[in-house]
Amino acid sequence: MQLSRKRRRELKKLRNQAEVLLDHQREVLGHAGHVLGEASRQAKELGNEHVMPRVESAVDQARPFVQKNVACARRAADRVRVAAAPVVAAALAGTVRSLERMEQTEASRQLRGFGEQHGLIEPVKKKRKGGLIALGVGIAAASAVGYALWQAFREDDDMWVSADDF
Repeated sequence: MQLSRKRRRELKKLRNQAEVLLDHQREVLGHAGHVLGEASRQAKELGNEHVMPRVESAVDQARPFVQKNVACARRAADRVRVAAAPVVAAALAGTVRSLERMEQTEASRQLRGFGEQHGLIEPVKKKRKGGLIALGVGIAAASAVGYALWQAFREDDDMWVSADDF
């Protein structure tokens, strides 16, 4: 496409004007960035000087009420826990028994573990077979000693010398 000289001069002039305008815009944006930075710094200083003291005083005034209400909420939660714990424990224990009757051992074991972990159900005491074995061995030893003493002190034994023989 061939452009006439006049058009080429006009386009060149327009390109130069656009470049000048672009340079001006860059300069303006640089100034705007500087102004924005200074405004940010001033806002921070004003906030530190005027806003922060007011906020701190308001927080200091509200703190006792908030602490009082938090303490009241904690007491209420403790009361609910004390009142609800036996009910929840009974329901949990009933559920565990029902699961055991339905032979759902895995679900029962998991639910029992949850209850034991949170202190709602007492852990199942393991039956100690070692204690029973030790008790049996102790009884057998005591009876053996008793039998040995009985054999040693019986009347029909010739080892005893009566007082009449002297």
